[in-house]
Amino acid sequence: MSDQSTFGSDKPSPEEVLSDALANARRGDEAGFTILWRHHNSKLTRFAQSRLVNSSIDADEIVSETWLNVARDLRKFEGGPSEFAAWLYTIARHRIIDAVRIRDRQVRPTEELEEAFWIPSALNVEREFAGTEEVRRIVAAIQKLPPAQSEVLLLRIVSDLSVEETAKVVRKNANSVRVLAHRGLATLRESLGGASAHE
Repeated sequence: MSDQSTFGSDKPSPEEVLSDALANARRGDEAGFTILWRHHNSKLTRFAQSRLVNSSIDADEIVSETWLNVARDLRKFEGGPSEFAAWLYTIARHRIIDAVRIRDRQVRPTEELEEAFWIPSALNVEREFAGTEEVRRIVAAIQKLPPAQSEVLLLRIVSDLSVEETAKVVRKNANSVRVLAHRGLATLRESLGGASAHE
């Protein structure tokens, strides 16, 4: 009986796996870097695709540039898995803004990246993102919001970042993030007819 308890406690938590992978990757270990890539890449790709849905910019290229940037600077990175997620999306965000400025003026960056938010569970579509018409409708509605609100909603819904991680990416405090985000949700509720935004 005690043996079973011992065996059960030996399995590392997902957080411990990511912490170990991050530490190993910082030392140049390819296997550690691969674990980080597998954990983050699909969400990072969906975030870039969502941000660039009406743009000629290649989202896959943005993601590749982001990972190259990570590989180059990872030895200098300090922090745990949560800080790594915020750092990763900050790099991707900068790559998108740079690409917009250089190649695609129709998708304009904003200086007002102030809003982030709390999101009701009915709008948490990350696990179903890959497909349905309803999800596409929600993403299209988010894209019509002011850029600041749109960016943060996509970070939370598509990339599943916490309020604190999102706040680090957009360089605002968590309280500002929660309060200002309700503006975006109110607009989203109205544009979706209230069907997908009840609490």
